[in-house]
Amino acid sequence: MYSLILIVMGSFSVFQTAINTRLNDYSKSPFLSSAVSFIVGGIFLAILLLFQNVGFAISWSTVVNNPWWLWTVGLSGSFSLSVNILLFDRLGSVQTAVLPIVGQIIMGVIIDQFGLFYSPISKLDFWKTLGLLLVIVGMYLAVVLSNRQHTHVSKNVKGKFFWQMMGILAGLIVGLQTAINGRAGIVFHSTVKASLIAFIIGAVTLLIVSMIVHVPLIQRAKDIRKGVKQHWWIIIGGLLGGTYTFLSSWLVPKIGTGEVVVVSLFGQLLFSALIDQLGILEPHRIRVNWIRALGLIMMFIGVICIRMI
Repeated sequence: MYSLILIVMGSFSVFQTAINTRLNDYSKSPFLSSAVSFIVGGIFLAILLLFQNVGFAISWSTVVNNPWWLWTVGLSGSFSLSVNILLFDRLGSVQTAVLPIVGQIIMGVIIDQFGLFYSPISKLDFWKTLGLLLVIVGMYLAVVLSNRQHTHVSKNVKGKFFWQMMGILAGLIVGLQTAINGRAGIVFHSTVKASLIAFIIGAVTLLIVSMIVHVPLIQRAKDIRKGVKQHWWIIIGGLLGGTYTFLSSWLVPKIGTGEVVVVSLFGQLLFSALIDQLGILEPHRIRVNWIRALGLIMMFIGVICIRMI
């Protein structure tokens, strides 16, 4: 059951990035697009919290008796979401989904190996090591070799290597965020409350950044409103992000950060390939060639080795 939930969670992540990229056409700023997503997700989580007997208040003892990194949840999420929006149009949905995998897996393995952020300790064994190698080789096939074989995406993108490295960095940060969200869910006795706090911190951070870089917020808000009238779905990315965040907060203490990260990747891979193949929510339709398909299959087998065996 957990594996099925994680696969569905992976699809949420992919569609959220695609939807927020379309929102970016109206906001003209990845920071403002991410802020809108966090605000919508925060409203959704606040409504969910109303149905729980937890309350919105945070005691002072909770603030002083927990490590400082507990309050970075929204910062890491806002960074990774903004990077994904920038990557989506430049590299396509498959690379946007696949490149962060390396960072996520590395961070997830490190966290599980040493039990960082109070996560359950899960040592590397033969099958997990084999699975990690398959995932990395599959990523190389899906991202590097498949682009040499056939693709028009990112062909003329300046600084392509830089953006690919940014994708890996975003993955490292997502791995941190997943573990910290899991710990926050325990501290606040509610995964929904922990996720809401992360979304509030993320929204405030992104709005401040938008003002620092001189984004005309009032004018862009009008543009977004016009966009919603034409395509109502461009603001639902926050609903998907909110659902993903509180589900990961719930699952990390149960099965560990590494397994949450790796298994949800299959959902990302499956649905990112579907988006590219069918041209869903994308300006270009990118057919999945046999090299990319082979790479995705290898990664799926690697996920099975890590999670199922």
